[in-house]
Amino acid sequence: MKITFKFIFLAIFSTISISAQNSVEGELAMTKRKDWNAREPIMEMKPHKPQFITIHHTGMPQKPEITTIEKLQALQNFSQKDSPLANGSIKKAWADVPYHFYISTNGDIAEGRDINFQGDSNTNYDLEGHVLIVVEGDFSEEKVLPQQWKSLQKLVSYISSAYNISRETISGHKDQAETSCPGTDLYQKLPLLKLENRVKIGAERLFEKEFFDLIKNKKIGLVTNHTGILPGGEHLVDLLHENSKTTLSVLFGPEHGIRGEEDTHVSDSKDSKTGVPVISLYGKVRKPTPEMLKNTEILIFDIQDIGARFYTYIKTMLLALEAAAENDIPFIVLDRPNPILGNYIDGPVGKSGEPVTKIKNLPITHGMTVGELAKMFNEERKKQNLPFANLKVIPLTNYSHKKWYDETGLPWIKPSPNMLKLTTATLYPATCLLEGTNVSEGRGTLSPFEYIAAPWINPEELINQLKTYHLEGVTFQATKITPQQMVDGIEIYPPKFMNQEIPAVEIILTHRNKFKSVEAGVYFLHALKTLYPEELVWREKRLDGLLKTKSIREALDTGKHPKEIIRNWQEDLEFFKKIRAKYLLY
Repeated sequence: MKITFKFIFLAIFSTISISAQNSVEGELAMTKRKDWNAREPIMEMKPHKPQFITIHHTGMPQKPEITTIEKLQALQNFSQKDSPLANGSIKKAWADVPYHFYISTNGDIAEGRDINFQGDSNTNYDLEGHVLIVVEGDFSEEKVLPQQWKSLQKLVSYISSAYNISRETISGHKDQAETSCPGTDLYQKLPLLKLENRVKIGAERLFEKEFFDLIKNKKIGLVTNHTGILPGGEHLVDLLHENSKTTLSVLFGPEHGIRGEEDTHVSDSKDSKTGVPVISLYGKVRKPTPEMLKNTEILIFDIQDIGARFYTYIKTMLLALEAAAENDIPFIVLDRPNPILGNYIDGPVGKSGEPVTKIKNLPITHGMTVGELAKMFNEERKKQNLPFANLKVIPLTNYSHKKWYDETGLPWIKPSPNMLKLTTATLYPATCLLEGTNVSEGRGTLSPFEYIAAPWINPEELINQLKTYHLEGVTFQATKITPQQMVDGIEIYPPKFMNQEIPAVEIILTHRNKFKSVEAGVYFLHALKTLYPEELVWREKRLDGLLKTKSIREALDTGKHPKEIIRNWQEDLEFFKKIRAKYLLY
């Protein structure tokens, strides 16, 4: 809820000590109502039973120069009378402060309204049972401060335990009403609050003594991008640059660059925040050269993959591993989860019976983390007398291959400009195959890879054909899309049918555990070939490259049914599964 405190704060001149804090349930310290001289409610409030935890932000810039007590007093003054809002409307008086708890810029936790009574809001949602926590700041523009985040974690833990409220009930204000509250930065961190024992990623564990000694006093080369974020919001680049015991000498940027703001080939540059040189690995040069590594004593890889063979980051990882091996540089992979379930393995494999030393020898969904892939590639290379790296994988904790990304407790950070959410990633192994055709997969919309679209498609006709396959876990809906070059604030590579409104079939995920994405992709191609043999055009080099075989395209051209096509890759898939099993860490 965005409320205007500015005119109140400007009227406050006195400084009141905030030393009066009471210890509440062990280590949780809190400024109680009596400590900030709270007045009694001015009208009757509605009692309720606390059942949910809902997070807000004040929506105003952080004010570290004003004390917590002053802020609570100002908030109560604002709340208990008719007061102007930022949009020019007038808020009618409330009985008391609207929130049950307030977290200030210095991490102070203050008690607001009695938790046994419903809070208040200017937005339209049912407040019964909601425990309202507000964090000071405008997190659409500002970052949650580390001390605020620690206090929020402690407070949520206390409320969950004291009132027997499941952490699964934690939500943001925007989940309950039409609003941007609690702001982008805070909202994306909320998944971290939901699990008591969330997954801990390799980038966090790097700073534990067991692993930090590997990089202490070393010149570090880092292969990363915008996904190299720790759960608290810190970027690994910044942490290594600022640490007095490490020297970050060079950055290597994959497709989309270090900050993830490009959808084309990227060039060498300097990191905008740290000034560290950035060398592109998604241009003419894809593999670090000896010259690029001359000031590197250890090479680290930390990028969030999405679990599909044709997503380019794992190729970048393999090439970095090869470069480390060839230049006798230790190689560290900071492991991250496979977002789309690590036990679904499916799709054609490059060449039957070959050791898995190359990306082409993976199936489309490989069911492995980047750390497990690195371990497999390295050991398989060793068996083939190829250069192999001095490899260290820093593993995840609390992770299993049965977990989807949204079950890890980690915030979703889009791995690339077109991978906006987990649903997109789940459908990607199927619909990315449309890149090998003249059919749009939905790039240029806010739901890329969730459509099958072209000017000559009849959506109802295509849906009827797809229904004959009885695909599990998905349903379909007729719609229209207009692909644009700007998606979520980033200019992407020009999509097919840009600026044209075209008919489309939307793919709606209904049961992700039953959905077999790779098989579905073949069925999608078969449906298009069956209905539109004259209009459909194969982009042969692209499609065969995605599949790592031309046999599937040729089989579709001869009218073979998807069941037969899928059956033909099962023997190779079983061969891969046996190799994969040797290198699993979880």
